[in-house]
Amino acid sequence: MASFRPHRHPQNHALSARLKAKPVPIHSGSDLINNNELDQATMADEEKSFAVTPPRSQSPWREALKSGGNLGSRNLDGPVSSSYPRPTRPLVDYVKNGWMASEPKYSKPGSTMKANSWRARLQVVYALVTAPRFRRYLIVYFFLLWICLGSWIGFLSPRLRESSELSRSLDLKSRERIGGWFGSNALPKFKDLVYIRSLDPALLPGDKELAPDDPNRRRLIFVGDVHGCLEELESLLQKVSFDPQNGDHLVFTGDLISKGPKSTNVVDVARNYHASCVRGNNEDRVLLTRRELKAAAAARSKGRSVDSEPDQADDDVEADYKERILADELSGEQAAWLDACPVILKVGSIKGMGEVVVVHGGLVPGVELENQDPAAVMSMRSVDLLSHVPSASSKGVSWTKLFNKHQSMLSIARQTAPPGESARYSSATTVIYGHDGHPSPSIKKYTKGLDTNCVKGGKLSAMIIEDGGKSRIEDVKCKNYRLKAKKKLKF
Repeated sequence: MASFRPHRHPQNHALSARLKAKPVPIHSGSDLINNNELDQATMADEEKSFAVTPPRSQSPWREALKSGGNLGSRNLDGPVSSSYPRPTRPLVDYVKNGWMASEPKYSKPGSTMKANSWRARLQVVYALVTAPRFRRYLIVYFFLLWICLGSWIGFLSPRLRESSELSRSLDLKSRERIGGWFGSNALPKFKDLVYIRSLDPALLPGDKELAPDDPNRRRLIFVGDVHGCLEELESLLQKVSFDPQNGDHLVFTGDLISKGPKSTNVVDVARNYHASCVRGNNEDRVLLTRRELKAAAAARSKGRSVDSEPDQADDDVEADYKERILADELSGEQAAWLDACPVILKVGSIKGMGEVVVVHGGLVPGVELENQDPAAVMSMRSVDLLSHVPSASSKGVSWTKLFNKHQSMLSIARQTAPPGESARYSSATTVIYGHDGHPSPSIKKYTKGLDTNCVKGGKLSAMIIEDGGKSRIEDVKCKNYRLKAKKKLKF
């Protein structure tokens, strides 16, 4: 089989023969520079010869194909050698940095480069801003920021500021600065007023949960301001399945009478069920008016002239007139039952609530029950943070906020006190009250408000406490009797 010998280009073959025939002289050190110049000239000639490409018609490969020869088995004369010249120096020496021949675009940093850089940055920013996704994200982030800012301004910041003010108002140093808080001094006592009364312990729910049909089952049902709304009271008692024969006991938070259509009937229902009650501001005014009427009648019977007309300087002459009518309608038994209602009812200890107290208006925190002002207990809604003086006005800080803060501080003090010293602090107290009407019961940890504006068309609410400390709220819708009374006056 014929050996394969690749065909070489004629010019390349001649160049190879010329390089092979050319002797390589040995130079001394003084001739190195001339030899280098000669090598460079030789390489330049070689590069020119490589640059000459024969036409395709003269290619030996084409001639071989035309003659029917086989490129893979064609015999070529002469020894096999490379078509390229053998370099006399390392190849890296022949590398040319041609790209440096052109003018560099960023070869010298200067103002142009900085301007282009800033222009590129602005273009990137503009592309980001004008992107639809970026605009969507921007809207979402702005909305979230608006929610966070609104929550801080409208909710978190006022709460934190209020909590700080409540803590400062209960600081003992502030009491020393102003010379004492409200209730520090002795108050006058009224002989015709029942201050405090305790509920029969047999009526209290137990600590363990019992079945509904258990004969030892107990429930306390606290009812908010009724204001003479008999129909709603009966509906509420039916809704909670009130059964005094099965361990249920009814407790009213005051204002059973006045403003509504059937005050005397409400008193009869409470008496028939042997309910407990506290004295509200409306009961107090009606009972005082009844005493004035009785005193005036006794004076007239003795021939003395008495001015029985209502005080025209009073802000509410119409209310005074209605109270006089209601005072005349009350029977002796009904008036005596209302007069026996205490200002403060001590219910006792209930699981999960501590000592439970019922009042109509509220209590000043830090003041013993015996030293509470009865007029304030029946009518208070707010309290001054500096002096702790209560007020019947709705403007200001609610007494419930100061009371809950005070009870929370006492709870922390009891928990962190050294062993044996926790008894120095009073036990937890929960107040159930009425008077301050809201659309729904105002239930906090240590205060439970049940007045939900029944006589104004709101709801009549009740809080049911069962064995085991379980509690829930029930209510019924009420008619607007105040609106009906105004329509009658117009006609």
